[in-house]
Amino acid sequence: MDALMPCAATRADFHGWPAAFLTNSLLRVAAVPDIGGRLMACDLGDFPFLFVDPQLAGKLFSPAENQGDGSLAAWKNYGGDKTWPAPQGWDGPHQWPGPPDPILDTGRYSLAELAADGRAAWLSMVSPPGSPTGVQITRRVAIVAGASRVQLRLTFTNIARHPIRWSIWDVAQLRADRPGPDGRPTWESACVVTAPVNSQSRFARGYNVMFGAPDNPQWQVEDGLFVARYQFEIGKVGLDSRAGWIAFANTAAGYAFAERFAVESGADYPDAGADIECWTVGRGQVATLSYDEHSGPFLMETEVLSPFHTIAPGESASFDIEWGLCRCDGPVVEVNEAGCVTRPLTIRLREGRADISGAFGVFDMGHLELSWLNDAGAALAGEVLQPVTPLALARVARQTSAPASAVAARLDVVTQAGGRRALASAHLAQADVNQH
Repeated sequence: MDALMPCAATRADFHGWPAAFLTNSLLRVAAVPDIGGRLMACDLGDFPFLFVDPQLAGKLFSPAENQGDGSLAAWKNYGGDKTWPAPQGWDGPHQWPGPPDPILDTGRYSLAELAADGRAAWLSMVSPPGSPTGVQITRRVAIVAGASRVQLRLTFTNIARHPIRWSIWDVAQLRADRPGPDGRPTWESACVVTAPVNSQSRFARGYNVMFGAPDNPQWQVEDGLFVARYQFEIGKVGLDSRAGWIAFANTAAGYAFAERFAVESGADYPDAGADIECWTVGRGQVATLSYDEHSGPFLMETEVLSPFHTIAPGESASFDIEWGLCRCDGPVVEVNEAGCVTRPLTIRLREGRADISGAFGVFDMGHLELSWLNDAGAALAGEVLQPVTPLALARVARQTSAPASAVAARLDVVTQAGGRRALASAHLAQADVNQH
């Protein structure tokens, strides 16, 4: 496998905007400070995940133009990923009445930092002052060599003279399009968002319909997993998942985008307790928004929210999110520190041999290592299975031998940087154990 390539931090044009880039041998991340400190590209190899509105590419507007008449229809939805205060609403100063918002959403952020040392590259962008929310946003983004991970640290600083109370809300717009029969873009029905449903959810269905039709066919729960398959229907749901991950997969292209973040049990979250939300553009109308199926845009949003933070004047609160990009062969059913699972690890014993199978996407370059475990969880033996990279599906399908006292097995990704990350584990069924 190729040696680790150094990270770089550079400046260049992106669709007509001045931009800052973070790159390694796997990733390209583009940040555009002038349009609300957005990340406008996050590419794994040649595959772009983030939506960019071609009609707004390269354009800048005055604060008055960005505000327009204040309606959602006036919003300059450039695309990409951005950070907002939650809850959203128009009932009073305890809610954020945007978008549009010419300061936090489309204000010209300053590029406060852009650097690399070979092993890592990072940047930070800071919003202009003056928001009625009292918030000044700092978005710090970092990557490391040999990994398809993007680290986001999102910080709210209170620049008001009184305490403020907000949740830190991050919104990623993900491309969900394909060429139609006439060559024009249309929606890709193979795009799907997944996240675990809380078995103790306060919502009867495990999710709360926030906008759009309550019987939107996109929203489903399957085997404890929330599943949103894109059908170009407008709507939004919130989940009190508390599992700490949400994932998007374009299963036609074979790529997945996952977000991991810490959750706080018992903490107060906005939007009736939501820590994740999913929005889709499509048929129908929400407020002043409506869309044409012949022109789009075609996108799904994964949205992550922190608990409420009460922030004293001059103080700050931060929220960390890690993105992981990888190849996939289906909807994501689990996200962990090593990668995504699309088909769980299974082990079947047959005539003293073990058939091992599963399908995964990984977030690091390295190799897969299999360890057999006894009933105390101690490793009995191990073997290297195969090299892995985020640029290829990590499919496991092989037959091997297992120690007589093994009751389970674990797959780890051993990274080129020397780390070890748990990817999957499986127990042998008791009937199979008795065959030893």
